[in-house]
Amino acid sequence: MSISTQILHKPCSGSRPACSELYERHILFPGEPGDFIDKLLPCSIPPPDESDGSDLDNAFKDYRPEPGQEERERPILLAGLRRVVEPLEEGCKLEFEDIHGAEMPFPFNAFKGERRPVLADVAVSFPGQRLVPGSWRHISMVTEFKTDETQDPFSRNTVDVNEEHVGASTGTVEQLAKSARNLLLVHGFLCAYLVGVYGDSVRLMRFDHSCALVSSPFSLKDGGAKVLRKFFWHFTHPIVGNTVVGADPTVMPLDKESQEWVKAQLAVVKPRNWEHHIAGLEEGRRVEVYDEKTGRCVPYLLYHLIDVDSRLFSRATMVWRAIEDTRVWENGRLVPDKTCTTPAKPRILKEAWRQVVRTAETEVYKRLQERIPEEERFGLAKMEYGGDIGALEMKWWERTQNGTLQATSVKTEASNLVERHNATSAAAHAMLFRSTGSNGPDAIPFASPSPGYLPAKPYLLPHPQHQTYSWRLCDRKFWHRERSHVRMVIDDVGRPLTEFSSTREMVMAMRDAIIGHQQAKERAGVLHRDISLGNILIVDDVTTRAYTGFVHDLDYSSMEEMDGGDVGGRETMSDEPATVVEAAKLKERTGTFYYMAVDILNFQPHTIHDSHHDLESFYWVFFWIVLRHTACHVRGSGKDGLSLCKELFIADSAGSAEGAKLKWFNNDNRLEIPGNVPLATLANKLTVLASGTYPSIRFQHLKTYLTYQEVLDAFDEALHMDGWPEDDWIHCPLLDKNTETGIAPVVPILADIPRDSAKLAPTGPPTVPRSAPLPTTSTSRPPEPPASAELMPGSVTRAASKRMFAATQPSPLDEPERPSKRSKTASHGSRGTGPSRSAKGPPA
Repeated sequence: MSISTQILHKPCSGSRPACSELYERHILFPGEPGDFIDKLLPCSIPPPDESDGSDLDNAFKDYRPEPGQEERERPILLAGLRRVVEPLEEGCKLEFEDIHGAEMPFPFNAFKGERRPVLADVAVSFPGQRLVPGSWRHISMVTEFKTDETQDPFSRNTVDVNEEHVGASTGTVEQLAKSARNLLLVHGFLCAYLVGVYGDSVRLMRFDHSCALVSSPFSLKDGGAKVLRKFFWHFTHPIVGNTVVGADPTVMPLDKESQEWVKAQLAVVKPRNWEHHIAGLEEGRRVEVYDEKTGRCVPYLLYHLIDVDSRLFSRATMVWRAIEDTRVWENGRLVPDKTCTTPAKPRILKEAWRQVVRTAETEVYKRLQERIPEEERFGLAKMEYGGDIGALEMKWWERTQNGTLQATSVKTEASNLVERHNATSAAAHAMLFRSTGSNGPDAIPFASPSPGYLPAKPYLLPHPQHQTYSWRLCDRKFWHRERSHVRMVIDDVGRPLTEFSSTREMVMAMRDAIIGHQQAKERAGVLHRDISLGNILIVDDVTTRAYTGFVHDLDYSSMEEMDGGDVGGRETMSDEPATVVEAAKLKERTGTFYYMAVDILNFQPHTIHDSHHDLESFYWVFFWIVLRHTACHVRGSGKDGLSLCKELFIADSAGSAEGAKLKWFNNDNRLEIPGNVPLATLANKLTVLASGTYPSIRFQHLKTYLTYQEVLDAFDEALHMDGWPEDDWIHCPLLDKNTETGIAPVVPILADIPRDSAKLAPTGPPTVPRSAPLPTTSTSRPPEPPASAELMPGSVTRAASKRMFAATQPSPLDEPERPSKRSKTASHGSRGTGPSRSAKGPPA
């Protein structure tokens, strides 16, 4: 049933460009606050009958809010809140603590310096647990407190106000959003709840990764205490999970025993830098990964956070180092499996909330694995397990809603196990959700070892939880803004490009990732479309791989139709667009301003995201690293790399980012890197090649497009050069400052639309056959596709651009006469280099 709701549109001060986006992601939930609680916080045990509520009449009798009197009134508010939760059982009691004025840092230590701290007012504990000062890990909810009712950021009565009030209101919304983000990330919550007190007015809020639902206001002193009691009761008595409403039943904190087990496993296999990676073990968790291919759920222990997308309304991607949990349940505890003698090996676990209109990333990996044999795959990550648990849960919910569940469910041993329990018991129903896997204590499996299995019992919640449903409550036409929870395990383990040991290693990693990108495009019809710094990794253990670097994170990739098959990966609802083109128009814009190609930053209706745009993104990633982590400067200007980086990489808007990049291309600039002629040669050659796409008044030439052949030639030529220094990584001081990424734009991008909107190509691109490996000194590559496949109408070959480069190529005389520190003169085929690329593909 659709609910008529209202999306907020608020004024914003000029200094806060993201606040309009924040407000547009907040939806005013209609009806009474009691409806908000009943629909969004279903509980397993009804609250006790308190029809008279006499014990609450005086809960807030001494509360007298006046503007600017927060310090005076906060203790009274806290006393009233404690009075409200008195009826909760001992194991469900909540603590409230005044944290006003305390800066709450980002909950993951490795990223504290990159995210601003949060200012909250009141922290709420988990049921039956104590609060630990300054720790998000012990907070289940926060309360925002203002004694001025006009500071309610969601009130329509505060629209026509002065700029100062607008700024304060926006600041309140930002703090609420950051608090919700931290709760979602630190606990792996599926949704987070907050309370806002503004004078005598109270609002309840529910945040997920698609939007926020905000209740209508109610008076704290006029019956509000009863509403809050009902809210906290429902919050602490979830149907799903065993902590609070919104907690993910497939997630468990990493307790002390699990932490010790992880240490013991890693001590055996001794992966690279493992002792450093376990420094923050208490930040880890145990999760279950649903595998679509087998129907199994595989438990993993996450012990080191590699990367996190800290935007609230986004994919919220988290990338972890993890090992499979091979322990078994025994008497309610996880104990080592005596039959398992092989130590667990580190893997990369990624979880994200994909936009439902997009093809699931797991489908893209399945395409790669189907089209490219494992022994031939090069520079591409491999998925070991993975699945979209949100899509699976949506099927379960839909079949419950339309009454076809019993008819379509497959009877298995697991479903029979469900039937042996009391089907009318709320606790028995909750067991269905206790864990998605089959090895939890007293758990009933959500999935069995058979793809497509659904439990035979009806789905108990009013809406799915691993797939957001907030926008559909507003209007089903906004279905495309919903997000679905995906987890996957990647076999390849790597480290960020910025953690290179030498610039030569970084260049090899990028070269191999470009080969992987080419292989995905030409052999599987997959175009990445989101090349960025975090999506290229250096292999941790090069002895186990034929490549030094690889590309991953295929969330935003596109798949061409091949051999008449469907691109797949997205279940449609009755009111969703019927064609790929219609769906593409609803997709959010892809990429990161820092690394987007200029044409994508300034996309036009005819713009089609293609391989040359991704190759330009590789260039910007390369340049970003060089400017930040080498002692480079612009010849003749005295400008160092950090200064140029600040000018060149701008993320304020697409227009400013485009202008900065075009300015760089249109100037006859040349980068110098003392002691590293090969890297400087590569940087300047790539600049000339990339600038060929954008003719200018100063450099008049026909428009050309980057090709795999010339870009890889440039990398190979540089790698063949002598004079590469070792251990030349330089710390970037820009990383010592706090940075905060903005909110992901929601405007559709027309470049997502397939080139032939009427019909996708009936056949795939030509495949590249593989031959026996050639000697590692070979630099030949697969034959280049016909010019028509790479050049847009009206473009020409690269001869002119290459001639332009010849005039600017640095010679050895441009470098100081003294040799660089620990100069590396090994050939391209020496230890640690990437493999050769034969005319029939890279060798295994």
